[in-house]
Amino acid sequence: MGEYEPPSRPVRVPDPSDGPATAEKVGVLLETVRSLLAEENEREQSLNTRGAGFAGFVAIVLPLTTTLGHTALSSDWGTPWKGIAVGLYALALLVLLASVILVVHAVLRPQTASSLAVGEVQRYPTAEYLEQSRLEIEGALMRGLIDTLGTARKLGQRKARGLRHGCELLLIGLSCIATLGFLLGLHDARLIDSGTPAAKRAGQDAARPQAAGYPGLRARALLKPDSS
Repeated sequence: MGEYEPPSRPVRVPDPSDGPATAEKVGVLLETVRSLLAEENEREQSLNTRGAGFAGFVAIVLPLTTTLGHTALSSDWGTPWKGIAVGLYALALLVLLASVILVVHAVLRPQTASSLAVGEVQRYPTAEYLEQSRLEIEGALMRGLIDTLGTARKLGQRKARGLRHGCELLLIGLSCIATLGFLLGLHDARLIDSGTPAAKRAGQDAARPQAAGYPGLRARALLKPDSS
């Protein structure tokens, strides 16, 4: 009887971590990472939708602001109301433009997303992956998905921060517009001083045509019989 010869290939010692319990844990963790990645994708789509709505709202507000500004600049203001009206109009335009530029740059601008490398996926049918155990394959997939999740979360945080700052600028612009409109209302009601002197305003009021109802009153007065 000859002596025992060891096999030419080393015998693989079973790893206790390759048991069914470990495989189940890895599967649960992998599904958790996938669900988190899906949530980040949904969050990014929601931010994109809100960013588009934000840009559309500012596009509606800007023409109204220019109309209000034209009315304010053509009005007869006294000191210091003229400078205040010009400052409010200029500030409103600046912050509105800054808000939409910020949102377009931070949220709506196309950005490179992270995902599993194509070269990595192309190696899946090769012996490098086919000879690995299921746990090793799932571990490699998990590492790639975790990297993708980290990049997607940073991108989502950057978009959320840009949208938040854009909303803050929009609030400032709307506040300026509301204040300018309030001052125009006070000016039209002559509750604040204008640049026209009081005597000149009185002459302008006297030169204005009478309202439509007054000629009827004058006609009735002419038709009234003389008591003498």
